[in-house]
Amino acid sequence: MDSTRFYERLSQQLTVLPQGRLIGFGLDICERLLPDYIDFYNEFKWGNPEILKESIQYIKDSVLDGVNEEKVNQLLTELEEVLPDTEEFTDPSGTYALNAGCAVFELLEYLIDPEIDHLLNISSVITDTIDFKLSELETDLSEEELLKHPELLKEWNNQLELSK
Repeated sequence: MDSTRFYERLSQQLTVLPQGRLIGFGLDICERLLPDYIDFYNEFKWGNPEILKESIQYIKDSVLDGVNEEKVNQLLTELEEVLPDTEEFTDPSGTYALNAGCAVFELLEYLIDPEIDHLLNISSVITDTIDFKLSELETDLSEEELLKHPELLKEWNNQLELSK
């Protein structure tokens, strides 16, 4: 499977899921990316993982309690302030932390703008993170080899399962 077919299939599957399952799909990815932000914070003492954790908890609570747009906008503002600038933090962990924050940001935006594109962006963020990590570990991999790497295929399959 190539990335185009993967995203077509994922998009089709997400389109028919109920709201709670869609949020669950995004939460799964956000929670798996969170350790990257925490690692970055521990290394550089910059940012605030508590804002990501609070945002994730709010998203979980919103499934039952509903969405308060004012609270979402407050969290988005707080989150934006703790997203690392990759020009300032050139270490790969800065990119991973940015990706983790962007995934949470997209899921918060999804709460007030329920468009599937936000979830597809979250999917892209984790696949990009895996791609970056693989490129870092195995510097001689071609683009084609990256797209067929077992770790990336495992992630695609995981997302397709989550979106059934």
